[in-house]
Amino acid sequence: MAFIRKKVKTFKWPVTVEEPTDGGTFDSSTFDATFKRIGRAEFAKLGSKSELELLKAVLVDWSGIDDEAGKPIPFSAEAVKEFTDDPYWIRGVLKAYTETFDGAKAGN
Repeated sequence: MAFIRKKVKTFKWPVTVEEPTDGGTFDSSTFDATFKRIGRAEFAKLGSKSELELLKAVLVDWSGIDDEAGKPIPFSAEAVKEFTDDPYWIRGVLKAYTETFDGAKAGN
């Protein structure tokens, strides 16, 4: 299969959020994030930026995030900003995005 270079590339990737719970264990939940692939130079520039700025650059959509009543929370810049106050959510999203860099190595 030929490699096709696209100017804007996005991909869906599962995100696991682990939150501490009673008894010294973690509850895991998942959702699907749609990430934008960015180049190495842009990613390096983002290294000195805030987590919110990094997420604004790479996170373009999600599915599978609901509120306590079970109603889906639509993706928006405001929703992302609200979620950045949750360190467990941030860790899950950033871990999911950065592990995509090593994915091809894991299969070899």
